[in-house]
Amino acid sequence: MTIRKTAKFTAVMLGLSLAGCSVQDTLSLGVDDPCASLKGIVADYPTGFEQYRGSSNGFRSVTVYNAKEQLIRGHCEIWSWANNDSAYVCSGNTPNDEVATTRYNKAVNWMGQCLGNSWTSTEGERTRDGENAGMVTRFRSSEAGKPNVSVHRVAFHGDSAVYVYVGTPSRLAEF
Repeated sequence: MTIRKTAKFTAVMLGLSLAGCSVQDTLSLGVDDPCASLKGIVADYPTGFEQYRGSSNGFRSVTVYNAKEQLIRGHCEIWSWANNDSAYVCSGNTPNDEVATTRYNKAVNWMGQCLGNSWTSTEGERTRDGENAGMVTRFRSSEAGKPNVSVHRVAFHGDSAVYVYVGTPSRLAEF
């Protein structure tokens, strides 16, 4: 299979995994080549994702920008904290934990293939208020200065969601 066909296949599979089982909660890709977009987002990390920032909403300790490039259409933002720390985040609620688990597993597999062999992954439990709150897979590059890239399956008090985080490794306890 050629690289172009593989990229299209991966994009279709990611789109299907994001669509899940619920018509009312469908998600779709916001880019033609999600792997190339993710690599561009990771590469723009040192500038605080400046080229991806759209309109903003300012809050006391964080500014939230609409992302110009949406891995998941309509569900991606850039968070910029007062200390010049930024993150690119995409999230999508799911109707139940089964759909969240399916989306999470497919997103983790896709992310690992997209990032390549120079990134390692670790999976662990998420906790919130001392309770299990889902799973997280974190990807780290062997190159200095690269961001943390992670996929989260959040399941807490009946709420289910999956999100992707690209940002500072110093926030590993939070993301």
